[in-house]
Amino acid sequence: MGMDRIIFGVLTVFVGLFGLFYAAGSQDSYSYFVGLALFIGAVLFMFHMIKGYYDQLEASDH
Repeated sequence: MGMDRIIFGVLTVFVGLFGLFYAAGSQDSYSYFVGLALFIGAVLFMFHMIKGYYDQLEASDH
């Protein structure tokens, strides 16, 4: 696992948590959905990074 994946992972966790806190403190529905979209985007990006890691491991085994 490269250092770039660790850095992107940590930044993605911070963006996801920021999205949740932003949605929790929102006063209108637009801000609420923007916060949830940030969180969902961060979760999907993390799943993409995990998939890429295992694809890389599988390619190196063959």
